[in-house]
Amino acid sequence: MGQHNILVASCGSLSESEGSLVSEVLTSWPDAIAPSTQRMTFDQLLARLCGGGESLRTHAAAGLLLVSKRQSVEAIDRCVDELRTANLPALIFADDHARWKPLQQQGIIVQPATTPASVVAAMLFALSERQELVDQMSRELSITLRVQAGARAEVERMHEELHLAAGVQHEFTASPLPVVDQLEMGVVYRPVNAVSGDIYHVRQLADGRVAFFVADAVGHGVPAALLTMVLTNSLLSSDHDESERSPTLVLERLNRRLLDSSLHTGRFATAVYGIVDPVSGEAHIAGAGHPAPIVMSGRGAREVETDGPLLGVFSDAEFPTRSFKLAPGETLVLYTDGLEAAFPVEKTLRAARLAQGKHAYAHVDHLESLFRRLAAHEPSSVLTQLEYMLDEQCGSLHQADDITTLAIRMRCAADERREIARLAA
Repeated sequence: MGQHNILVASCGSLSESEGSLVSEVLTSWPDAIAPSTQRMTFDQLLARLCGGGESLRTHAAAGLLLVSKRQSVEAIDRCVDELRTANLPALIFADDHARWKPLQQQGIIVQPATTPASVVAAMLFALSERQELVDQMSRELSITLRVQAGARAEVERMHEELHLAAGVQHEFTASPLPVVDQLEMGVVYRPVNAVSGDIYHVRQLADGRVAFFVADAVGHGVPAALLTMVLTNSLLSSDHDESERSPTLVLERLNRRLLDSSLHTGRFATAVYGIVDPVSGEAHIAGAGHPAPIVMSGRGAREVETDGPLLGVFSDAEFPTRSFKLAPGETLVLYTDGLEAAFPVEKTLRAARLAQGKHAYAHVDHLESLFRRLAAHEPSSVLTQLEYMLDEQCGSLHQADDITTLAIRMRCAADERREIARLAA
């Protein structure tokens, strides 16, 4: 470092003792080259500090403040505040040093008037030597804060865009459930991020039957969300006479659509599509690598096996349709594998199921207990109870995957009696 410079500030002209102290400090200076000095009053010092303090840095930011008894507390406080703002060190040297001792921090040192000149010189020398590093750190901190502010603004912009995209996605991929007299329907839809890789779609066909679709684009975030838009667009762009289309044909068309659009990017999805007759309860369903649907009743829960492969992988894939009857009071539950992640199965149970050659992907042994517990509740509160159970799970605030659960229940005579009683109440 070059020659040191000391700024000496006081109320007015230096007294004889103050002038003597300055001379002794210069004589006792630890370096071979004695520092230069500059004199100014407190008012002049405050004016230069309030102007930004940059001009004071030419004095190596080593300030020697000689505090007179005539100086006001407010003036010294203001000086100290401005010095801290400018990251400039100072030494307050006064008879009543105890009065200023609370100010001693962040490079502001307070010493009594009896302090030897050699000690004062050593303190000022140390302050001068370290100031270059302090200035460098201050500049780097300023740059970091500007970068951080820019990054924060960019994150906020992206966050806003994601929420707008989530609104658009939800509008197109999570349609309102139709009102069908013979059916009771509900859905739990919990994306892990603003946008979701899960979609569900339920609509009533022209012949009165109800078509339902649940899919899970593999992955998370925006890529998975974009894939759900492709699936939804393909599903909605089908022939108008959808009542003549079987679940097998629907999944085959979706598979071709993904194969045509993915361009070998490795984007694929699991899905289940079905049709149920609300009068007879006849149901037809096909799956594509998706967790098997569950039929839940007062007697327990049973699995509906679907054997199709993932969508978007094999051009010659087959998606066989399974047919069954949904009895009055029974509930068909379709879900994505986020539900399995929320209620993880024990590794030993999974290994045992694999050893038995059973469908390990659905974790049915484990989830059956969940659905049995749900079956114990009134039908209208099944999904509400599921939401409570999800909230109670470990990690529910930071869930591992998107969760979608769709329930379709055949009404029975008991439901009608409850509805009549409710309307009469």
